[in-house]
Amino acid sequence: MPVSNSRDTILLERRYAAVFTTFSDESIAKLAAAVDEKLRDALAKVLALPAGTFDDAATVAPKVREAMKTRKAYLDTGVLFGEAATEKAIEVLGDKSEDPSLEDLNIVLPALIEEFGLDATRLMAVQFSVSLGGFRKLVNNDPRFAIPSSGNAPAAAAAAPAIDAAAQEEKKRARAERKEKDKVARAQAEVQRRIARGRV
Repeated sequence: MPVSNSRDTILLERRYAAVFTTFSDESIAKLAAAVDEKLRDALAKVLALPAGTFDDAATVAPKVREAMKTRKAYLDTGVLFGEAATEKAIEVLGDKSEDPSLEDLNIVLPALIEEFGLDATRLMAVQFSVSLGGFRKLVNNDPRFAIPSSGNAPAAAAAAPAIDAAAQEEKKRARAERKEKDKVARAQAEVQRRIARGRV
């Protein structure tokens, strides 16, 4: 799901960057190779890499890591790498996909992990970890989906999520129920438009 403002964009970029530091080169190669054909051009554009790069398992991971860092493209790459798991989750959750509870997620996660792997499912969780409460609880309470607070990510990235998440939560509580539902609907429509335009 796309973010609604620049602060959320920065927060998600940091979260994706932190999560990517935990992925092996083999995992990145598998994620790149699994990107749907219709999204390959978008991925190539995001990373400024030839489309054929993603089929070379021996060299793709270092190139993707460097491109994400240079182009500050952790968020866009993470969304594309997790897109298949995201689409499946939306399909399985049905109406609940607009704002699934932690319980809803725990029902569908085992099948998603089995089909797409844990890393792709983690990227899906990061995508929604700011905007939806069930996903916020997931990354805060399930060690498999925790956002790393150390590693190669900048030190500022460790402190910022907690601060920004608290501010976001306060803003959400202040909104009326109708506005909250409208926001989710607009965000879902926007991600579909961005995918269609190749600007995920």
